[in-house]
Amino acid sequence: MPNTNPKQLRIDPLLGQLRWFIQLRWIAAVCVIGGALVARHFNWYPQHADRILAVGVVIALYNATLQWLPIMRRPERLLRTEALAQIVLDLACLTALTMWTGGIRSPLISFFVFHMVFASLLLPQVRAYFACVMAMIFIAAGLTVTEQLPQTFDLRVALCGELLTLILTVTLTNRITRDLRRHRRRLLRQNRRIKAMTEQLRRQQQAMVQHEKMVAMGQMAAGVTHEITNPLASMDSLLQLAERRPERMSRPETVQTLREQIARISQIIQQMKTFAHPTDQQQQTLPLNEVVEKSLEMVRFDKRLRGVTFKRELDPNAGVVPMLPQALEQVLVNLIINALDAMTNVSEPTLTLKTHRREGCCTIEVRDNGHGIDPSHMDRLFEPFFTTKPLGKGTGLGLSISYSLMQKQGGSISVRSQLGKGATFILRLPTLDEASRTRESGATRIAAHENPPQ
Repeated sequence: MPNTNPKQLRIDPLLGQLRWFIQLRWIAAVCVIGGALVARHFNWYPQHADRILAVGVVIALYNATLQWLPIMRRPERLLRTEALAQIVLDLACLTALTMWTGGIRSPLISFFVFHMVFASLLLPQVRAYFACVMAMIFIAAGLTVTEQLPQTFDLRVALCGELLTLILTVTLTNRITRDLRRHRRRLLRQNRRIKAMTEQLRRQQQAMVQHEKMVAMGQMAAGVTHEITNPLASMDSLLQLAERRPERMSRPETVQTLREQIARISQIIQQMKTFAHPTDQQQQTLPLNEVVEKSLEMVRFDKRLRGVTFKRELDPNAGVVPMLPQALEQVLVNLIINALDAMTNVSEPTLTLKTHRREGCCTIEVRDNGHGIDPSHMDRLFEPFFTTKPLGKGTGLGLSISYSLMQKQGGSISVRSQLGKGATFILRLPTLDEASRTRESGATRIAAHENPPQ
């Protein structure tokens, strides 16, 4: 999980900038050492070539020390203090090199501008201006010590221009970096709000899913009551018989019958509990027909199913599919209950549940011969809170939640319907091989995005 600590989020870009600064210093050290060796070979700056070489070696040594130190373990304030110390040390080295290669006429004097940019990137505004003042002091002191103070008007103007350039560089770079930092802080705040809203939406979606389960259980309540009443009535009859003939209780078949009825009640309660209990689902690879049968075990409690001709067309070759089993069960229960609602006034209601497997895909079809769906409603069918049922008869969330649950497990849901001739809802789930290929393709796309070709 990404780090959302605000202080750590501020330190992360600073660490990256410091590492980049250290990498650039390696380039500078190599250039200084290489330039000194060339100067010695061609007898340039004969009085200072060895000094230039020594400065290059010093830069390389303290840069190696900085790279070796574990900078990520230090707090932000200390990191910025060390960044200022690095810049001041670099300015001292640059001043020496500039004085030894011509003073105000040295081609190296323009490199002070780069350090003002680095100071503005790495340091707060006050410290960046402090680095600028230090650069001006170093230049003035270096020119004084080496007796290279400009004597002509043109050189004095050039020196003033260089110093003014340093101040303007810090001012402009600070303005840009301040705007960028403000924009980044705004983005971080927005990201935190988005994460909080996403978490809230996730909780609300879980609550809606749970609500739909309770609605489905409410619609099946009469059937559940009937299912439990039958074994209770049977047990009561046996107990009444035992009261009249106590010797009957000693018979094995009586005890066995009581145990069977208790087991039947326990099974019903367990089924309802499993369906209703909210859980954090994990994807599993299970036989498709087995999960479909478990869904049918749930809807058998709906008393309306007794007046419906029910057809099972389960393909024995449907095989196993990666899925969220409870999510798929809830989708099927929702669709079957909707189908039963749609066939309320049909003379010969028929419900067909079909599974089949094709290359790369397993399909479940829930087909009814109810009143069908108005074509004008098709585009809004999976919208939250859209329902054609009478007020108080539907929440308008069942199909929307079913759509979400299918997407969550990598599947899809679609519908075919003809007004007056029923509707067919089609659930599609990728097979194991297809799901693996999809994940590998997604991983390849992510890797390509993170590591674009050079």
